[in-house]
Amino acid sequence: MAYRSNRVLAGYSVECSASVLRHRSQGSALLLVLFAIILLTGLITATVGFVKNDVDEYGALNKEFRARQLAESGMAFGIHPQVQSEDRSLLEQQTPDGGRFQVTISSESTKLNVNALLQAGRDDLLENLFSRWGVAPKDAEAAVKGLRNYLSSPQRTQPALQTTNAVQAAPQTANATQPGSQNTNVSQLGPQPGSQNTNVSQLGQQFAAVEEMSLVAEFGPVIEKQPDWANFFTIWGDGKIDVNLADADTIELITGVSPATADEFVKYRWGPDGKPFTLDDRVYNSMDEVRAALGMSPEQFQLVESLITLTSEVDRIESTGIIAGYAKTIVVVATRNTSPVRYLSWQEK
Repeated sequence: MAYRSNRVLAGYSVECSASVLRHRSQGSALLLVLFAIILLTGLITATVGFVKNDVDEYGALNKEFRARQLAESGMAFGIHPQVQSEDRSLLEQQTPDGGRFQVTISSESTKLNVNALLQAGRDDLLENLFSRWGVAPKDAEAAVKGLRNYLSSPQRTQPALQTTNAVQAAPQTANATQPGSQNTNVSQLGPQPGSQNTNVSQLGQQFAAVEEMSLVAEFGPVIEKQPDWANFFTIWGDGKIDVNLADADTIELITGVSPATADEFVKYRWGPDGKPFTLDDRVYNSMDEVRAALGMSPEQFQLVESLITLTSEVDRIESTGIIAGYAKTIVVVATRNTSPVRYLSWQEK
């Protein structure tokens, strides 16, 4: 009986051990399954996130590409020589996919060509402009001298800045020795009758970009007083100011007439409604008409005639394409009145 009981107990013990082993094995298997599920979940989540990022990135690139297409479409209208700023139906359009473009056309001939002024020895115009901005006379004079010395420095063999994506970086400037032209350098506001500059130094170098002027140490006070100073200058064109587009302040600066005369001169151009780029606008068609409107004598006008023009030689066309919150802007400086159109600068931002 005892032997039999021992066998029973032994069998029961073996069964219990086997049961424990089975439970342990099942528990380990369950843990492995749970671990595999967690691992697969993580992999799936990471894959979904990765794919979503790729989709989002592709969508962003696609929208950026579309915005650039819209900007190029607007540029195709803006660069056409017969399209003017008032043609808003052409320069502002909406596309069926929700995109749109808007184009602005402005004249570089309404800005001061810093290279042309320095080459012609018209330091007085630059000093007067800086003084109007609140720069002390001594600082204004030092700033102009600094600009001139910077271009005259023999160490400056290469331009410090280049125009981004410029198709042609060499600007055209006015020739100070053209037959019949007179160079003036006066201390008062604008040129005066009988004044003439007989000591004009020729500069062998030019600013390659308007922003390069900021590298001149003496130019600091000008930047401080007028943070948007760069909007008043250009390096493109022949240096002449378009009297049919320039504002009253520029007309006053270049010609030396009174502020009231400059205001009346500009008001005449915009016609009875007083608004620019409308159907009732008027233009000055001859230099005699300009002289009469400015109230200047032939002798006085002779001193400024080489600084002004009736038409814009160089235009700036800015086209922006917009879609789904994405925008792309293309800025082109070109001569639209030539055939073919001559591109001077191409920038994208």
